[in-house]
Amino acid sequence: MLGYERRVEPDGARRADWPVPIVDPTGDGPLIWIIAVPEAKTVKNRMHIDVFGAVDAIVARGARVVLARGDDRDWTVLADPEGNEFCVFDPPDSPA
Repeated sequence: MLGYERRVEPDGARRADWPVPIVDPTGDGPLIWIIAVPEAKTVKNRMHIDVFGAVDAIVARGARVVLARGDDRDWTVLADPEGNEFCVFDPPDSPA
């Protein structure tokens, strides 16, 4: 969905408990580290990702709608299966 790919270390070595780096293969986007934690989400996220995409396609992959686009909001708030929230905007080249 984001187009990001897992970054592979030159020697291919990676311990299972290490964070997972993902990169934009075009080099335009930032490096993002995915860090697993043992605790379940209990409060609001302190940080989240905003993405451009098709809400229906993202929901089909397992997300759920938390707050639909509408009123004065130009985005939809979704949550991944673990409850982590993120905002989805229509792609810049799509009709509003």
